Amino acid sequence: MGFHPTRIVIYACITDIDGCPQRRHVEIGEDFCENILNRAFNPTLHPAGYDHIHIPADFDSPDPLKRWFILDLGVNEPLNQEDVLQLPHQWIENAKFRAASYTWGGKQEQKIVGNMQKVDNEME
Repeated sequence: MGFHPTRIVIYACITDIDGCPQRRHVEIGEDFCENILNRAFNPTLHPAGYDHIHIPADFDSPDPLKRWFILDLGVNEPLNQEDVLQLPHQWIENAKFRAASYTWGGKQEQKIVGNMQKVDNEME
């Protein structure tokens, strides 16, 4: 397969996933691999490697439930819990970078509070 073992965790509203409700888990795996990783999703079991999705409860519900989908990509050997925890967690750094672009407490809100503090200081 040529892909390093990676665990991806996706939190999604299940009714936002296109296609047949019974295939939502496959659809989310295919969409992620194709659109984010530029590679095919490979759920077919094979000794050289495969991709696996841990299917959440009620994934095929008609209700707009939010569920966690866990994708294990590039599975080519068993990993114990300690080994799984050693897999790269790039999402943490990406989330930090993305979150850093947002002003703490909200840009507009900080301006409003700053003005409120000025008024309070002037009244003292």
